[in-house]
Amino acid sequence: MKFQVALSALLACSSAVVASPINSLFKHKSVKTTHSRDINSTSPIWNGSNTTTNTTYSNSTNSTSNSTSSNNELQIIVTGGQVPITNSSLTHTNYTRLYNSSSALNITQLYNIARVVNETIQDKSSTGAIVVTNAKSLEAVSFFFSILFDTNKTIVVTEDSAYAIPVANDKNAAKRGVLSVTSDKLVYSGVFTPASTFSYGAGLPVAIVDDQDQVEWFFDASRPTLISPSSVIRKEYTNFTTPFGIFENGAPIVPIVYDGGYSSSLIDSLSSAVQGLVVVSSGSSNSTSSSIASDIIPVVYAEASTPLNFIDKQDVPENAVGAGYLSPIKAQILLSIAAVNGVTSKSALDDIFP
Repeated sequence: MKFQVALSALLACSSAVVASPINSLFKHKSVKTTHSRDINSTSPIWNGSNTTTNTTYSNSTNSTSNSTSSNNELQIIVTGGQVPITNSSLTHTNYTRLYNSSSALNITQLYNIARVVNETIQDKSSTGAIVVTNAKSLEAVSFFFSILFDTNKTIVVTEDSAYAIPVANDKNAAKRGVLSVTSDKLVYSGVFTPASTFSYGAGLPVAIVDDQDQVEWFFDASRPTLISPSSVIRKEYTNFTTPFGIFENGAPIVPIVYDGGYSSSLIDSLSSAVQGLVVVSSGSSNSTSSSIASDIIPVVYAEASTPLNFIDKQDVPENAVGAGYLSPIKAQILLSIAAVNGVTSKSALDDIFP
């Protein structure tokens, strides 16, 4: 059987393009506007380094009723994706240009971005932060921030800042955890950000940005169980919220492999090079016929294609961990955060994963 091994710490898994089941829920389908463009065509040019360059725009536009007050500022951190052609419609908005990446961001880059976001939300004048990223990184960044940040300030991840600004400025966005805005203006909890615009994953959107840039919320403010105040992660693993990755032995490498002809002996032989493994189950149901497991490194099984799957511990080999409803990318992120913080035992991971 053919199989692939991805040794990148952040591998984007592709999804089949299918007709969106969400479109029929709305009478008004949002049309992608043209007031943004890819950052590759903007100036000045990014220098490509990890050094943050601040560009602050000031303007006198009055804010809307749901927007921040004139004494507060919204920080937009650009790592890729799209930024506005003009800032004439923005109010009290600062831009921090950090990366110009069209590739999936790795764990080191994610922690670098988290450091800047943390500095931003700690500032008393800041109402929140928007992180603009490329489509390949949207799921990873949104989920990573959902685990890392436990704050009532609004953090929005998006491919296009123009879509995210109305969400970040809306007072009803608070106390929902990290939010993501996709290219069709649908708003998701960061925990349930889909792998692509055409793959809606395990969660429905919580809001939509209409053609007048008003946010229509579908649910009252709440946080997903995985990151709620009473969750295992928040109560027992508060070190997960440290926005500084301390890589004593280098950044963790957590590959995603596709279920195939691997053996446990082969996996164990890789244990000196990787800190964990995510196996994409090829089974037709939640269970797997694979025997991949290890006594040396944590192995987590996740389902890639079918929405609302749940892979539990009884569905996987004895020494492995089920990712629950998490996609391979989300499982990779959570396992990487755990590895950074030295949490690698099977019992601990069984508690952390949903």
